[in-house]
Amino acid sequence: MIIEWDERYSVHHELLDLQHQELFELAKTVQKLDAATTTKAELSKLFKEFYDYMAKHFKEEEAYMQSIHYPLYIKHRKLHESIIEGMNKILKEKKTIEELQTSMQMIAKKWLAEHILENDLKIEKWRKSITVTDEDLKGGTPL
Repeated sequence: MIIEWDERYSVHHELLDLQHQELFELAKTVQKLDAATTTKAELSKLFKEFYDYMAKHFKEEEAYMQSIHYPLYIKHRKLHESIIEGMNKILKEKKTIEELQTSMQMIAKKWLAEHILENDLKIEKWRKSITVTDEDLKGGTPL
C-alpha cells in the first residue's frame, strides 16, 4: 500500500511541508518499481537518495524546533537519530529488491506518516501556543 501525502500531514511550515511531500514522493517512486526489471543498484540509489533527503530534512526540522524553543526538541532529535540508525541497518542487511521495497513500505508508514502525525504535528501545536496574534496585540486577549 502506497501512502499518499495529504493535508492532515501538514505542519503549516512551507519548507517542512514541501520536504515531507518530497519524502512521500521518493517512497512512492521506490514502491512503484517493478522487482522483475529493477536492479538492486537502481533501488539502492533511490533508497540512498531517500536517506540523504531525510537526513537533510531532519537537520532543517531540528533547526526550526530550536528557533521556536520547542520543549521536546531533544526527545524529537533522538527519534530522528533512531530513524537514521534504522535506515542504516536496512541498507546493510537487505539483500533483495523485494526486501528493500518491503522496508520502504515500513519506512513510509512508520517513520514518515506516523512520525509526522504523532510527533511533527506536536511542533505545530507548540508553535501555535506561543504565537502572539494580531488580536492579542490589539488588546482583545490579555497576554
